[in-house]
Amino acid sequence: MKKILLGGTALAAAALVAMPAMAEDTPVTSGLSMKISGFVAWEAGLIIGSDDDERDREYDFNSNGRLQFDIKNVTDGGLEYGARIRMNNVNRRQDVTVDRQYIYLKGEFGIITLGDSPQVAGDFGYFFAPDDILNAQGGYGDNLDGNYRYGGGDFFSLDPTYHSGLDKSTSIKYSSPSFGGFIFAVGFTPVISTDKNLSNGTQGRADLFDGGQLFENAISGGVGYEGEFDGTSVKVRGTASYANGIDQHWDLETYSAGAQVGFGPFVASLVWVGTPSGFANGTTDKGVDTIGAGFGWSLGALNLGLGYAYTWAEKGNGLEGSDDKGNDLKDNHVAVATVNYNLAPGLNTYAEVVYEIQNFRFTNNNNVETSWEQAVFQTGVSVAF
Repeated sequence: MKKILLGGTALAAAALVAMPAMAEDTPVTSGLSMKISGFVAWEAGLIIGSDDDERDREYDFNSNGRLQFDIKNVTDGGLEYGARIRMNNVNRRQDVTVDRQYIYLKGEFGIITLGDSPQVAGDFGYFFAPDDILNAQGGYGDNLDGNYRYGGGDFFSLDPTYHSGLDKSTSIKYSSPSFGGFIFAVGFTPVISTDKNLSNGTQGRADLFDGGQLFENAISGGVGYEGEFDGTSVKVRGTASYANGIDQHWDLETYSAGAQVGFGPFVASLVWVGTPSGFANGTTDKGVDTIGAGFGWSLGALNLGLGYAYTWAEKGNGLEGSDDKGNDLKDNHVAVATVNYNLAPGLNTYAEVVYEIQNFRFTNNNNVETSWEQAVFQTGVSVAF
């Protein structure tokens, strides 16, 4: 009898769960929409030639994934609100890295963003035309903006956040609406740390007590213009960022100016990023400048991208390169050519060649100029969803 009663209770509970909710039982999140996106990628790489001969082999495989959750809704009054959580490095080696976690409010007043989001210097300072052409995913087939898994990529910047530490922060940001094509934004974060994990989570900011701070009171701003003239799209922007160096780090001062033009299947970009002080997470007060150029050409399913960055640095900067044999960066050249092909919806393949040379004023043992040079071929496939 007890079994029968228990069974009847379970059936009744299941029936209640299956019943449609009454109007008064509608959850408070009713109307919220959620989108899940991401990618899974695989890559093979071959070092064509390199000054670094200490590797066990000159080829390797690599794979990675990303998951992103976007939630949004619009109130009766027209206020849009939502949130984003983006998980990078979804793989068996690194588990998961959460590099986006923020809330936003959007209306006629503009956009307010609260949390771990790209800084204003990244939003307004980033210019790289192939991004508008290539079906790239998180460093796979990203041309100049790749991940440099085989060394290199230590110095150039496509925006002021690359080697300043500005991406390691929880902040508040305001972006204006467009005023006849003109826009601006400002952002603030109390502290920037060596590790993003120090400044996030439920335990409070560990860097307030345990060290690890790079800068405090970081302020960044950007202005720009976007428009279209007779089928030609134009985007021009500039940024400025400042922060106080702490724990034996130099103050941060970094600027950028860039432009991008698109016409038909072609798009081209040019950006300058200058950091008079605080480059490499505040380790030097010597100036480091980069000029980066990008070109993209869309041929339907087939897309082409070219990227080049030239970086130069003041004497006495003490910056070391990929193989740690050089010291005091003199200049750096990076050039990348990428071919991308869309096989089917969400299915992309690519091939690219990356060349880089780093020149230094000294070796680590004497005052003789030295350099590090390398060329890499990479190819892979990704599924984006």
